[in-house]
Amino acid sequence: MEKGWMEIFLELTKIPHCSGETEALRNYLADFTRKHGYRVEIDGAGNVMAYGKKSALTLQSHYDMVCIGRAPRIETVIEKGWMRAVESSLGADNGMGVAMMLHLVRKGVNADFLFTNDEEIGLIGAGALELEIRTPCLLNLDSEELGKVYIGCAGGEDIHCRAEIRRVETPEKGGWYTLTAEAPGGHSGVNIAEAIPNAITELASVMVANSRMKIGTIEGGERINAIPRHAKASVWMPEGKEPLSRNPRVRIERCENPELPTVVEGRDVARALFGFAHGVRAWNRELDLPQSSVNLAEVSLKEKEVRIALSARSMANEDLERLVAQNVAGWEALGFECRTEGKYPAWEPEINAFGERVLEHYRKVDPEASYAAIHAGLECALFADRFPHLQIVSIGPTILDPHSDRERVDLESVEKVMNVVEAVIADLSSI
Repeated sequence: MEKGWMEIFLELTKIPHCSGETEALRNYLADFTRKHGYRVEIDGAGNVMAYGKKSALTLQSHYDMVCIGRAPRIETVIEKGWMRAVESSLGADNGMGVAMMLHLVRKGVNADFLFTNDEEIGLIGAGALELEIRTPCLLNLDSEELGKVYIGCAGGEDIHCRAEIRRVETPEKGGWYTLTAEAPGGHSGVNIAEAIPNAITELASVMVANSRMKIGTIEGGERINAIPRHAKASVWMPEGKEPLSRNPRVRIERCENPELPTVVEGRDVARALFGFAHGVRAWNRELDLPQSSVNLAEVSLKEKEVRIALSARSMANEDLERLVAQNVAGWEALGFECRTEGKYPAWEPEINAFGERVLEHYRKVDPEASYAAIHAGLECALFADRFPHLQIVSIGPTILDPHSDRERVDLESVEKVMNVVEAVIADLSSI
């Protein structure tokens, strides 16, 4: 019996493929596609291309995943037509795209298949692509909403700031406490407009509210492209005083003396974190989505330095440059040194003949299907910038709360997208 996309996806969940640790799945993809008669090439960035014989279309997905919670130990559960994982991210982003592509490989369809590496940590594979895209059209399968044909996405750049800190001996009369903040988490692009609490901000709010609190350590955030779920701090309070908090997201527990001096600039750091404008900075009314945003992603205050990581996004390249410059200027004014990395361009919305063809087939499956753009990074932006004559669109099933342990995928939507993809391949192969 032929193995469909569902069984293939479940098999993928058993192969570790966290970003930066993808070798096992890369080998699996190469072996799988060779076994089914495709010519396979792998480049220095870990991208895998399986070439068909007379392809008119390249299908593309990234094969790394954001590992949250228990991942890469993934235990799947299906409830009311949705698949999720137990206490971890699922990897439907973009594992469902990979599974659909492998399902088509098994069928021997007339297409090229590009599996890109390390998308989730800066679109690394797509940015360093050494393989030839020989077809005139590319269909990306990394979008996350049924009924949408994506023709544009945000560009992004990461900002890393650091500053030296001074420590002084803690007064003897007092006690140490651990502050622990918990928040839902989410994708720093897709979910940024949903007012999801940021665990770092929640933690900082308690430190700011306690004027006599001194700070020993702060750690928060999981990934540069994820809204922080966890943050923790070791703090000191004078004898007879206990930390006060009206924030239900922050837990306070007495702890042993960590034998760590407190930070002279600790309260300044806490105020900077609490006062930082995490979230949407500008709204695009035409597209009805964020124009620009910044995610306060990670903080680490320990030993003799503090490090802060931010993820900036914008739907326009000029706006992104200004947004990054403003944030760098703001943190430098507070005494930090800043550097930027991982920049990728915006994919500015454009309707082309290929997009019209995809939308036509999509409307046979979903009559309400329409064009859209997304406030998240897609590798399409890099392909469009490097291959200006390549016609690109992106589609995908409905995936909610990616980059979190609440990630889940609508299985019926996967089947519908699968039908659209097969119709597009058949159409282009007949030309």
